[in-house]
Amino acid sequence: MNKDLEKLYKLLEEIEVFSHASQIINYDFETACPKGGMSDDARDMSEFSAKAFKITKSKDYISLVTKLYKKEYDKLGVYDKRLVKELYKSIQKDRYVDAKTQKEASTLFNNAYIIWTKAKEDNSYKEFEPTLEKVYKMDKKLLLLRKNCDKKNLYNTLFDDYEEGFTTTDLDKFFGDLEKGIVPLVKKIREAKYTPRHDFLTRKVPLSKQEEFTKEILKFNGFDFDRGSVSTTIHPFTEQFGPNDVRVTTHYYETNFISNMYSIIHEGGHALFGQNIPKEVYTHHLGEGFLSMAKHESVSRFYENVIGRSKEYITAIYPSFQKIFKDEMSDVSINDFYEGVNYVDLNNPLRTEADELTYSLHIIIRYKLEREIMAGKCDFKKLNSEWNRLYKEILGVDNKDDKTGVLQDVHWCSGFGYFPTYALGNALNCIYVKALDKDVDLKKTLLEGHMDTILDWMKNHVFKKAALLNTKDWIKEISGEEFSALPYVDYLTKKYTEIYHLK
Repeated sequence: MNKDLEKLYKLLEEIEVFSHASQIINYDFETACPKGGMSDDARDMSEFSAKAFKITKSKDYISLVTKLYKKEYDKLGVYDKRLVKELYKSIQKDRYVDAKTQKEASTLFNNAYIIWTKAKEDNSYKEFEPTLEKVYKMDKKLLLLRKNCDKKNLYNTLFDDYEEGFTTTDLDKFFGDLEKGIVPLVKKIREAKYTPRHDFLTRKVPLSKQEEFTKEILKFNGFDFDRGSVSTTIHPFTEQFGPNDVRVTTHYYETNFISNMYSIIHEGGHALFGQNIPKEVYTHHLGEGFLSMAKHESVSRFYENVIGRSKEYITAIYPSFQKIFKDEMSDVSINDFYEGVNYVDLNNPLRTEADELTYSLHIIIRYKLEREIMAGKCDFKKLNSEWNRLYKEILGVDNKDDKTGVLQDVHWCSGFGYFPTYALGNALNCIYVKALDKDVDLKKTLLEGHMDTILDWMKNHVFKKAALLNTKDWIKEISGEEFSALPYVDYLTKKYTEIYHLK
């Protein structure tokens, strides 16, 4: 191995130890930690983050990365080229961020989570509002410290961290196409004479049975329990500690079994990605951070919606569904189950509980607000009112509750720019599913329960180069198509026109 690269690897291994410790604490922080211990967890996470950050600011680290990028780049292999290029980009990004500022940011974001948790419990945006404004100011401060910051459009610089090559011009067009395609479809459904049966969705289901169904679904989809586990939390997430330790979380509601069902299929999708990416991603220290959130969301929402809400998948898992829930769901047919999980609740204010059709409208609202925030045009004292106004205008939902409104998501505790990746993911999987269908006949494969066949295709086409290419190049390599919202709009139009018997 190149001697400079070998030295860099040793520093990266040291960084990964501190990052791993911080991740472990964060997992405890969001799952099992009692309220009294949360401030201690937040303190320790900040300390470990600071130690990792200190290494990235050391002369040895910076000189090694710079030398490898500027003088030895052409001699490197494909994975190391990607590694060095991204590390150099990160150095330039954080060049003027000192250890004090980094720790200040880490402490703010960790404490914001604690404050958000209490504010949500108290149904009080007023409690969280000063902290949220501080988060915005910190995001802005960190962005303005960058040499290449787009000062006229901070959101461009912010979102490039999530999806290299995407700008607000791309996002405005994308969300404009989505809004034009989905809002009229929602209006037709409001006026539709047919309504799918959905009474059983709110029946009481013992949590023990839901836990059993959780394990059954994960196993069916291909989740490796020898390298993964399941826990509970307020806001479900997946944590990737390494190639052999991927942890998914969910939540259980006695009168809303479907919430857990699709949370676990979604988070399990993230986990399948993490458990099956090429080993070179870890041996070359690329890790999860090089996969991009839109790619990750494309996979999780592919399993959750394109597969998980399909008639064929519902048919395949129906025997297990009936076996576990026979006392509660014996009168629910396959068609009832399929149409029920695709029922459009036109009064739902919650993104995480949204149906497949309206989900991206929830994201559009967040994108509009984030654009205003990062443009410095937001009145934080009235943000909850603006949130409610947009929900009424775009989704037709009346919402006057902070808990189910502006406080429903945890994401803004650590900054802005994440939300659009969910909608991008929805669109990406509707592009590559066409290539998958040509190769394996998706409907037939699902009906026969061959989830391993689907996972193998995903490994060879979707996961294989995910860490090496930016999202636009990645989707073109998989499908031969340019990124667009239109396949997603077409997919939704066809599916919901059929379910709701629309003309």
